[in-house]
Amino acid sequence: MSAALRDDPAPAVLPRWLLYTCCLLLVACTIPWRRGTYFSGGLDPVVAVKGVIGSLGLALSGYCARRGTARVHPGPATMALAAAYLAVSFLGGWGAGEALPSAVVAVRVIMLLVSLAFLLGAFGVSDLVHAMVYTMGAVGLLAALTGVGTLGSGRLSGGVPPVAPNEIAFLTGVVLLLTVHRLMEGTARRWEPWLAAGLAAIVWLTGSRTTLATLVLAVFLMLVQARRFTVPAFVALVAAIPAAAFAILATSAVSNLVLRGGDQNVTTLASRTIAWQAALSLDTGAWQHLFGGGLTLKHIPVSGQYWETQLLDSSWVSALVQTGLVGLGIALVWVLAVLVGAVRSHRPWRPLWLGLFLFVVVRSLLESGMFDASTSFMVFALVSLTTEKAVRMAEPEGSVATGVLPTRPDTEAVVVGHPTGTWPPPAGYRTRATASNSLHMDAW
Repeated sequence: MSAALRDDPAPAVLPRWLLYTCCLLLVACTIPWRRGTYFSGGLDPVVAVKGVIGSLGLALSGYCARRGTARVHPGPATMALAAAYLAVSFLGGWGAGEALPSAVVAVRVIMLLVSLAFLLGAFGVSDLVHAMVYTMGAVGLLAALTGVGTLGSGRLSGGVPPVAPNEIAFLTGVVLLLTVHRLMEGTARRWEPWLAAGLAAIVWLTGSRTTLATLVLAVFLMLVQARRFTVPAFVALVAAIPAAAFAILATSAVSNLVLRGGDQNVTTLASRTIAWQAALSLDTGAWQHLFGGGLTLKHIPVSGQYWETQLLDSSWVSALVQTGLVGLGIALVWVLAVLVGAVRSHRPWRPLWLGLFLFVVVRSLLESGMFDASTSFMVFALVSLTTEKAVRMAEPEGSVATGVLPTRPDTEAVVVGHPTGTWPPPAGYRTRATASNSLHMDAW
């Protein structure tokens, strides 16, 4: 089982650098290049360059899908739900007089989703997940290292690229979840427990309370699904308990994080609730009530305050404002479909899918971007694509990556433990059944 989490059953035809290049292009065109700036329809050099990078990523992904050996065939559900959501957003933008800007954002989202589908078909689940997550982590680590000087302000912000602390926390948090999963399944290298500790420290230094809280919940959800622990994972878990207890009881680190900003905590929460109340009581016509105002609507006018507009710090409130009740309903159906797919996924992927799902969806309650051209959308879309029934059933039988049992009549059960993790088993190995339906291979 351990080897198959790193490699799909069939050998890769395309060079691995093509996959990482595509992932880097997709991440580069989604992360913010400027702080506090949001696309509103205007064309400037940054928007143009990001558009070119996204187009290159799509073209290279299409090349990989055309030249590579198809591992899996993505199902239609994710594409259909995304198309419906984006169509509603375009109708809302058209009704609000923002048809062209809304169409531009919708096209960017489509390009990201299609690129991921191409890469999934060309490289398979395991290679794509590892490449995309590690690419996000590399970008987050670069931003953290080049932004060390910002620690004097109390929160770690990005240097190059100049991303916000919450974005660094998200990028490194995704890698942390994958590392925890590898520790659980016995596929991690000896140095990966130290990597997990370093990633957790970066998340802490960003001061992102929402991301940290959802990350803890996601890790806990993954751990309760573990059937067994490897020695490094068990040692790391045992060592984390007294360390966490010491940080909570003997230091002020946790209280400083929770009470960061003093009175500004109340102000930050109040500003969010003010925006949400304004969104719920927005006086609009029937068309905008049903279809929203388009994906470029990032701020909402507020009254009774010394500021005139407020950022919509919630993916769900944003969905209501941008796509109306129809779009919000589609988004809810989409999320529920992904949850069902994650629950039905085969081991050993199920803990990772559920952990990523919880991390992204719960975080989306207080952060925007889950249904927009962003890194959080890419993670959500990746889980959505890989948990569809068509993908689960398309991978070869005997693949430990999906947990599908082989159906050959001369086998008793499934395969794990061989260095290659391939099926059929090589000479000198035989298969045996286990009560837990996990794959096992014994040397004769």
